[in-house]
Amino acid sequence: MSTSYESLIPTFPLFEGFTSHGAQRLLEHGTINQYAAGAMVFSEGEAASNVLLVLTGDLQVFVRRGEKEVVLTSAMPGTIVGELAVLCGIPRAASVRAAVDSAVLEWSAVSFRRLLLSDVLLSQRIFSQALRSLIDKERALINSMTT
Repeated sequence: MSTSYESLIPTFPLFEGFTSHGAQRLLEHGTINQYAAGAMVFSEGEAASNVLLVLTGDLQVFVRRGEKEVVLTSAMPGTIVGELAVLCGIPRAASVRAAVDSAVLEWSAVSFRRLLLSDVLLSQRIFSQALRSLIDKERALINSMTT
């Protein structure tokens, strides 16, 4: 099964220029998990123990405030999810569920940190995406409060 993902990963903008060997290294550090549409992946407030790379499908990132759910963003294939909580050592700031049937590559916090330390270019790309994602989520939250 990982062979098809090995060729898929280099097609994601975040991993542009990766070889199949580089993609295989990412796969070896994690596990592939499947989530059915509607399945909760993680919940706001829980301890952050893993990071996900969306391989197929769509994950919905949202927060609950009272009875209201506010969707912050949609995580499409090639997106990393959960990295900020792991890197900062803080509880999850949002919940994530599968919007459709989805496959993810899941790295433990330790494996994710090892990947970042072993590849400066990968670290730079992931930190850049994480900051853009944070800004997008902040904008979505502000927009939801003003409309």
